[in-house]
Amino acid sequence: MGEAVIRKANKDDFEQLSRLYAEFHEFHVCGVPDRLARSDSSRIADLRAAIQKIIAQENAAIFVAEVGGQLVGLGEVYIREDSPSPLKVQHTYGHLQSMIVTEAYRGKGVGTRILKAVEQWSKEKNAAEVRLDTWEFKAGPLVFYEKRGYSTLRRTLVRKL
Repeated sequence: MGEAVIRKANKDDFEQLSRLYAEFHEFHVCGVPDRLARSDSSRIADLRAAIQKIIAQENAAIFVAEVGGQLVGLGEVYIREDSPSPLKVQHTYGHLQSMIVTEAYRGKGVGTRILKAVEQWSKEKNAAEVRLDTWEFKAGPLVFYEKRGYSTLRRTLVRKL
């Protein structure tokens, strides 16, 4: 396996990005099957439009990890601001919406390198921090993020009735 090159995605990456997003969704469906439903391939045009929109935005980016012409990971990030409120300190932040590394490349530093690219881009966009939401399940990515210095800011608690 060669060294992964981290770069911003472009419109020519659509087919491989589609595969990575499908893997990302399936990973989470398996982790929280009572919360997420499997998707079908009929929404491919919607996905293409969404990816093109992200790539075209100034305050959004998809970073990819590429090895030998194959995409093996992605990180989708947006610049956001807290809603103005006299009761809160407002922050500009990078919001990591989605991140996946294909199973064969996990544990090899690829995810860390994508995360560093997301953080650097966010910093260049004057973000004070990077935030993300993650599902908490046994095989989920929480431990990955905690090992890289991320901590819980807020939790959503659920009690089944």
